[in-house]
Amino acid sequence: MKRWIGSLILASLGTLALAQAPFTIVRPADGAKVRETVHILIPKGSIPDGGYVGVFLGGKFLEATVPPLKGKYYDYALNTKALKLADTEPGKPLKLELVLYVDYEEKSRIVDRTSIDVNIGNQANIPVPNSGIRLRYTFVPGTRMIYRLDQRTSVSPISDVDNSNGGRAAEFTADGETIRMAYEVMNAYGDGDGLLRMQPLPEKGKDYALLTVNEQPQTKFFDYEMAPIYMRIHSTGQEVFGSVPGYVPMEGSAGGGSRTDLLGAFPLPTLPSKPVHVGDSWQSQFQEGAIDLNNLFEMESIVVPFAARGEFVDTEWEGGHPCAKIRHSIEAAKPSKEGARLKAAGAQFTDDKVSLEETIWFAMDTHQVLKIVRDETIDRKVDNSQLGMGQGMPPGMGGPGGQMGGPNFSGPPGGGKASGDQMVPIIADAQGPGMGRPGGKFGGQGGRGPGMGPGMGQGGPFGPGGGPPGFGQGRGGAPQTSQATFIRIRLLQTFTLESN
Repeated sequence: MKRWIGSLILASLGTLALAQAPFTIVRPADGAKVRETVHILIPKGSIPDGGYVGVFLGGKFLEATVPPLKGKYYDYALNTKALKLADTEPGKPLKLELVLYVDYEEKSRIVDRTSIDVNIGNQANIPVPNSGIRLRYTFVPGTRMIYRLDQRTSVSPISDVDNSNGGRAAEFTADGETIRMAYEVMNAYGDGDGLLRMQPLPEKGKDYALLTVNEQPQTKFFDYEMAPIYMRIHSTGQEVFGSVPGYVPMEGSAGGGSRTDLLGAFPLPTLPSKPVHVGDSWQSQFQEGAIDLNNLFEMESIVVPFAARGEFVDTEWEGGHPCAKIRHSIEAAKPSKEGARLKAAGAQFTDDKVSLEETIWFAMDTHQVLKIVRDETIDRKVDNSQLGMGQGMPPGMGGPGGQMGGPNFSGPPGGGKASGDQMVPIIADAQGPGMGRPGGKFGGQGGRGPGMGPGMGQGGPFGPGGGPPGFGQGRGGAPQTSQATFIRIRLLQTFTLESN
């Protein structure tokens, strides 16, 4: 009898074993060459209820997870670029190991393991000629590119005392937004120039987009309210001219151009004028969108250029294309003895400064921008009396009336201009380039006044006429003190090619 029961138990365990799919990596193959995001597939049914997978790469633990089930396989996405993994040397692959765990009596037990070797090559097989590479846009009439812009704004406040004592500011992130833009090549010229039509688009599958414009609450814009801008550019991306088409009424009727249409000014980044090698740098420029609603239909330019440092960082695969990775950067600061002291002490905040950096992935085969990551940061020391303490918001962040910025679409007349003899950055306000809202980031006396002059003069980021973006007269303000506060405002934008 006991033998019969034992045989029955063993048979049951054997049935369970047969029902359990083998825990093994189906793809990629052992020794495969991989880049960007690698999809690691393991059979459906190989992870029992309550089980999970530990992921190890090169002996280092990455995470424990249950990969999403897609069809017949669990699909774990390994983003080698997000992990900043260097290319492997020939003959020295990395070991990718998956370990199957099951919780038993409140403890994790290893049930199975599977592993393969992978060779990473995010920079591999992208040759650059000895004479350098000439990076140029190629314009083919009828080509339509759709980009998605994801952006978020954050604020990091810290008291002067805490900063001096080596403290670190907490970062509070405001709600982000997603904007879609279409770029259509309307004409190509013999000298290499192209005529582009830029226009905002609704959200996917909808006929409208919810956007924050001009510090107003989020507004619904329908597709028929989204107007185009035309821009002729050189093959290096520099503007030749830009204009907003006027409305021409029917004969015998009166009319004018719409003042309520949504306009988006997102110029493409500029490229180096000469062939470049990896590691080369050059005098480049940013092109910020600039829309003047006071002279909307008389405008012959929709950008404000300012000098920047260009650098050919590396070659890299992005979206399945071999790319030149380019970086543009600029920083302006107001040096002080106190700032030097804080820097020597290792403080997080030192002097008032503004910095802007963008990284561009330019496809060397399709001659298109595939991705842009732009990081814009303002560090500023202010007195607490300048800050509104919004109800329900983190200390220092504005409540109603002090909203963080939104997308860079047209608004009321505004936007700063440069002053002084030197080239100074005209970085648009926290809503992004092209907004032209009153009291722009470098606006003084309520906007449209002098921009950031030499040494961050009176028309600085938080000049007369308003506080920093996102700091308003919030309702239910908290008690204020005379203690000074350092504030960092950061706008992070990621511009990605969806389709063409």
